[in-house]
Amino acid sequence: MATFLVVHPYLDIYGGGERVCHNVIKTLVAHGQKVELLTFDFEANKYRDIVGEEFPKEVVVHSLGKRIEIEPPFTIYKRHRAFVKLLKKYKNQLEYDYLFSTQSSSPFEPVFLNKAKKNIAYVHFPEIHYDYARSGLKRRLYLWLFKRWVEQGIDKLDLVFCNSNYTKEKIMHYWTSHGVKEPIVVYPPVNLETFWSDKPLAKRRKRVTYVARFIPVKRHEIMKRLAADLPAYEFVSVGGLIDAEKAWFSKFTENLPPNYSVKTNLPGPEMLKVLHDSRIYVHLMEGEHFGIAPVEGLASGCVTIVHNSGGMKEFIPDEFRWETYDDLQQKIVRFMEDENASANWECNRQLLWSKISVLNPETFQNKIWSQIQELSKE
Repeated sequence: MATFLVVHPYLDIYGGGERVCHNVIKTLVAHGQKVELLTFDFEANKYRDIVGEEFPKEVVVHSLGKRIEIEPPFTIYKRHRAFVKLLKKYKNQLEYDYLFSTQSSSPFEPVFLNKAKKNIAYVHFPEIHYDYARSGLKRRLYLWLFKRWVEQGIDKLDLVFCNSNYTKEKIMHYWTSHGVKEPIVVYPPVNLETFWSDKPLAKRRKRVTYVARFIPVKRHEIMKRLAADLPAYEFVSVGGLIDAEKAWFSKFTENLPPNYSVKTNLPGPEMLKVLHDSRIYVHLMEGEHFGIAPVEGLASGCVTIVHNSGGMKEFIPDEFRWETYDDLQQKIVRFMEDENASANWECNRQLLWSKISVLNPETFQNKIWSQIQELSKE
C-alpha cells in the first residue's frame, strides 16, 4: 500500500475537473491505497451536493483554508504567490509516496511539494502557453514570467494524463521542448446512466439549453443574443457561479430577453429535468478541452450542437457542429421546425449514444489504475 497525496485546490463548484478528482480518489481507495487530499475550504455536505456522491470516508483531508480571492492587477501572480506560500507550509507536514494533481494546468505542485517518488498529473489544458501563443505583445509581456514558472515543473511529471486527443496535441505542441512525457488520453468519466432519456423531440419544450460555468470564456452572451433573435423559443443557461464572478454576472444579467433565464448552482436533479424537457443542447465555448456537459446533453436526448473545435469533435459529427453565429442560429431553427431534421436526429441518436458509452467511471478508473501500476514498476 502506498500513500497518494491528491492536490485539487478548488472543490467548491461543479465541473469536469471535480469529476476527475472524485474518480481518481475512488480509484485509489478501491485498490487499497492510502489517500490524502489537499484542497481549500472543504465541506463534505457541499461536496456531496456538487458531485452527487459521498466523499470517501477513508480519505484524510488537509485544508489550505479559505479559497484565495485576488483583486486585479497582476491577479495570476498574486494568486501564485499565495498558493506557493501555502504549498511550502504543507511540504514539511505531509508524507506521501505519490503526488497526483487533478486540477492544475500549471504544474507547480511537483516544484514545491517535491517529496514524492513519482509525480502524476491530469492536465486539462496547457492554458498559459496556449494563451501566450495567441496573445498580443502586451499580454505576452504580462504572461512571460508566469509561463517560465510553469515550465519549471513540466519535466518533473512522471506520468501525464489528459482529457482528449485535442488536449494531447496542444500539450505536445507547447510542452515537448520542456521535457513533457507523452500524455495518455483518458476521457473524463460521466455518470451516463442518470442522464439517458429517449423522450421524443416532439414531446419536449421548444427550449435550447446550455450548461457551463458562469465565466466570460464560456460565452453565455451568445445565448442572450440568440434569445433576442429567436423570441419564439425558450433559452436557458445553467451553470456554477462563484463569488469572484458575481460582478461580471451582475452586468451580464442586465436586460435579459423575456424568453431567456439563467439558473445558477442548480442541483443535479433539477438540471436533469431541464435537459430532459429541452429539444436542443448547445455548447458555446470555442476550443473546449473536452466537454462533459455536451455528453450529458446528448445522453439526455437533446439535439447536441457544439462548436467546431476542441475535444468534442472526437464524438460529435460535422452536421451537429457550428462555426459562425448565423450557422448556429440556422441549425437551431432547423432542428426546432424541420420534421426531417428531427427524424434524422432520432435515427442518429442511438449511434451517438454508443460512441459516448465508453465515457463511464469504470473505464476511466481502469485506465488510470493500469497506468499507475506500470509507473510503480519503474
